[in-house]
Amino acid sequence: MRTITLNLALSTLLLTTAAAVAQSDTTWDKSYAVSGQPSLFLSTGDSHLNIHACSSCRSVHIHVTSEDTSLSRYTLEESQSGNTIHFSLKEKPHMGIRVNWHSSVHVDVETPANLTLDARSADGTLTASDLHGDLTIHTSDGNQELTGVSGNLKLHSSDGHLHVRNASGTLEARSSDGGQDIAGSFTSLQLHSSDGSIVLELAEGSRLSADSRIESSDGSVTLRVPKSFPADLEVSSSDGNIQSTLPLVVEGYNSKGNSGHSIHGKFNGGGSLLSIHTSDGSVHLATL
Repeated sequence: MRTITLNLALSTLLLTTAAAVAQSDTTWDKSYAVSGQPSLFLSTGDSHLNIHACSSCRSVHIHVTSEDTSLSRYTLEESQSGNTIHFSLKEKPHMGIRVNWHSSVHVDVETPANLTLDARSADGTLTASDLHGDLTIHTSDGNQELTGVSGNLKLHSSDGHLHVRNASGTLEARSSDGGQDIAGSFTSLQLHSSDGSIVLELAEGSRLSADSRIESSDGSVTLRVPKSFPADLEVSSSDGNIQSTLPLVVEGYNSKGNSGHSIHGKFNGGGSLLSIHTSDGSVHLATL
């Protein structure tokens, strides 16, 4: 009798959970109250993911909408333990061929600004704004559009463009098939592009506190810095030119065509080392 009662209770719970998830055929909505800094683990597939900060909220709110696709095609999983929230939305496996030129499913996440974030998007654009903390963002097939993010930033794109504006803190960014367009004030940089150009613009007042590196295997690198930016610069290109309008105090220079090009010097008396290397692409250095 106890086993039957337990099974009945579990069945009721599962039905209640399913009913709560499937609020309608095209929408899903839930708020998660938090008592401190939230930790968000988000994973989406075949949908657009947007994460943005609220001014003084004490909860995380997730809203899912579909323009012309039934959410029954997706598996939605979610849970909360204290201030830690897990959310996953993935398209169910299906037989045959289904072509989606543009995803019509949107996941909108509103959260307190200070948080720990691990966000992953398998197929779709990911946007984030006004967030601060340990932020790890990964896109497999889609662009990243980030504005006003700060803290310890770790970005990775397997197939898509990284577009970052008004960012600050430490930044690690890797892109396998797509360019990087980054602007902000950073204390440490580790940028790598396997196939795509890198454009970096450092804001006024920027100053590196740790040795940093920018590397492109197949693409150019463009760096624009404030006139007062202090750094030791070490620049090399295996198969490309180096063009610079920076008033460098040059300590070493090589322009032999058969061995690549390199230049080493100090800018504004020197500072932390900033290394720039391209395997197949030119390097352009200029002030703002």
